[in-house]
Amino acid sequence: MSNSAQRYSKTHRKGRQDKHQDREFRGIAQEVENAKSSNEKYNLAWFKPSGRQQDIVDAIDQYDWVGVQAPSGTGKTTTVVWKALSLLGKGYRKIVFVKNPTEVGTDMLGYLTGDKNDKMQAHFEAMRGVFLDFMNKGKLESDEKNGNIVFNIPNYLLGATISDAVVVLDECQTYSPSTLKLLMERIDDSCKLIIMGDKQQAYSIKHREDGFTDFLERVTEVDEKGRYSVEPLFKYVELTTNENKRGAISKRVTEIYSN
Repeated sequence: MSNSAQRYSKTHRKGRQDKHQDREFRGIAQEVENAKSSNEKYNLAWFKPSGRQQDIVDAIDQYDWVGVQAPSGTGKTTTVVWKALSLLGKGYRKIVFVKNPTEVGTDMLGYLTGDKNDKMQAHFEAMRGVFLDFMNKGKLESDEKNGNIVFNIPNYLLGATISDAVVVLDECQTYSPSTLKLLMERIDDSCKLIIMGDKQQAYSIKHREDGFTDFLERVTEVDEKGRYSVEPLFKYVELTTNENKRGAISKRVTEIYSN
């Protein structure tokens, strides 16, 4: 081999070694970053439940099965997610957050671009928003990868058994009665189950029967003080438009359409 060929060979090997070492370095750096994200704590200190939001927190502390009826803007989802995150590692190893991919008006999930996975990711991205109020994106990605936070839709849970989890069923007015029943039957005694909904937000174009209202009619009654649970295992909490934290316009719109 000529001297020039030898020099080229050595330079080429060194280049490959440098690239290999660079990839190893990036891999180690990513592992360190992932471990750092995994070990980070959630930023829960900024949120302080107020008004009847505290009733939600108290109910979750005292019961393993809680229902929350609340109109838009009352902070029900933020409150529940905040409380659920505070329970991780305290008898519960994961949060399972479930929400229907609901169509609004004439907008259907099928109209979104991309394949089935792309459509689901668009749906999950909206679900992730409230969690990102309490952690950075790296921490959320780490928790999803480790199975500490799981986003799902009802269809993917039917037939499964859920254990050691805080299970949140959001926007339950978009579930059919049979779907809500089947989902609640998936929960074993190691779980805490919170179902949320708003009977006024019936915006699915499929016009399915409201599973949330159907369920509440089975386990609650109404007297002069309001609605209350008659099921010993279940605690019912109701927020009104007076609890709207979003703003004056949002609050007034809810009032107008509730009449």
